[in-house]
Amino acid sequence: MAYVIPNNSFSTDILVIRLARLFLLSSNISPYLVELMFPPEYVAWVLNAYDKFNAALGKQTVETGEKEEAFRLYDLKAVELEEYYALLKSLLIARYRDSELPVSYGLKGDAPESKQGVVKAAEMLINGHNSRVAVGDPRVLPDTMIVKITDFLNSTKTLWAGAYSEADDVESATAEMRALFDEDTEMLREVYNWICAMWRRDDPRLIEIGFVQRKYEGGGGGGEVPDAPINFEFNWLDPVLQFRWDPVESATSYQLAFSEDGGEVWEELYTGEIDSYEYEPPEGLRQYRVRARNADGYGDWSLVIEFEVEGAPPVGDWPNAPSEVGAELITDPSTFMRVYYAIPGDSDSVNIYRAVVPHGNAAPERPATPYTTDILEEQYADTDVEPGNDYYYWVCGVKGGEEGDFAGPAIGEV
Repeated sequence: MAYVIPNNSFSTDILVIRLARLFLLSSNISPYLVELMFPPEYVAWVLNAYDKFNAALGKQTVETGEKEEAFRLYDLKAVELEEYYALLKSLLIARYRDSELPVSYGLKGDAPESKQGVVKAAEMLINGHNSRVAVGDPRVLPDTMIVKITDFLNSTKTLWAGAYSEADDVESATAEMRALFDEDTEMLREVYNWICAMWRRDDPRLIEIGFVQRKYEGGGGGGEVPDAPINFEFNWLDPVLQFRWDPVESATSYQLAFSEDGGEVWEELYTGEIDSYEYEPPEGLRQYRVRARNADGYGDWSLVIEFEVEGAPPVGDWPNAPSEVGAELITDPSTFMRVYYAIPGDSDSVNIYRAVVPHGNAAPERPATPYTTDILEEQYADTDVEPGNDYYYWVCGVKGGEEGDFAGPAIGEV
């Protein structure tokens, strides 16, 4: 099976490329191990990297599938509960509309707007029924109906707890996957540089083991131009913008350029030997890129990054604020704060910020850092709650790593 490996910028590998790269490396490196004189840790890693990564990816895929199935079953059962609750509500109101009975069953007011709202409403109906039975009130529904809605309620709660357990498993598997990806990125960079030092960067065998062959290009040095810088990033320390990138092998200098028109025209900002630069940028949005140079000429440009002095991301990339943000305490089958919201359509995920104060204290400011990030579901179970506290939650959409407008705070009391 043939794979197309586009470059040697390992930190930008998408999962399918990383999997293909590790497959080629692990499968085809054995004939060259003696020649390459790998250290023992390199040998152990290259021979097992594909199997380990494939297993982690498979675990993440399985856990994601189990989570989606668990939430699907929960949604189906919640719909059954909602439909049966609505039926019993209609029966009671139609029969006893002129009495206080519907109120004691919690049946007055608007219909619940959420699945957990339906759960609470069903609990109130069942409790109301039991209270009426306890005082000998004959105006009650048959026990058969109450048993049926109780079964729906218990099944919904069980499936809810199971779905959130699966969600935790997905979060754990994803974290393991990200950590392994970062570890493999560093090892790929080390192994690649070792191989190039033993062979050459234009050796055709590099293609066989999952790397890109670097052709020699014209220039005065009789060698090859440098690779494109990787891990090009910035740090904003108002009013100073700091840039850095990984040193490039064989580079003698770097050129940093900026554009103010979306990349049509580029102007030089910095030329020098240091792999970092800082300056005070003017107002407005700018794009930045960097490339390395040696005696043979300039290499390829890095990926483009952009920054606006006012702190706003580019027009069209700022997600809208989530809607329907709320928080409610759940106590059965376990105690946790359910934070719910509607993820904006222009967001990939949401970040949640949390502040905790003793009950009755003044409202806190939103924290500077998120409590949890990259949430893909439209609800989150905060299990770290204690009696006597008020919990404040702010939620924002995230797109391409940029946070959008905030909604909240939603307040939950334990």
